[in-house]
Amino acid sequence: MRALQPRLAGHAVPFGHWTFLRILWEQDGITQRELSDEAGVMEPTTFAALKAMEELGYVTRRQTAENRKNVYVYLTPKGRALRSKLVPLAVEVNAIATGEISATDLAVTRRALLAMIDNLSRSSPRRPR
Repeated sequence: MRALQPRLAGHAVPFGHWTFLRILWEQDGITQRELSDEAGVMEPTTFAALKAMEELGYVTRRQTAENRKNVYVYLTPKGRALRSKLVPLAVEVNAIATGEISATDLAVTRRALLAMIDNLSRSSPRRPR
């Protein structure tokens, strides 16, 4: 986080927006609730971040005529364009972090971390809908 944050700040993107942008680059047009679930944060946190991101021109939020309850989040062209600027920064930070570690050790570490994430996600109680 400490290595990526100043790089993002150089593009006027707060670190708190990074997770939401990454998710939306892969799943544009998901609901605000789905975005909260994917990011692993509470809905009020997502709401506050999206409000700020909307003011910065990165996203828009819309309801559909068929379902006024759900709020869908869409990247704007400005938000979409950030991908080509920000992803290389994350790649750079990852390269620095893993620079002296063997490919074998990295593979074992990634498998272990993914297994731990999976274990935790399966053991966490789901929020009521």
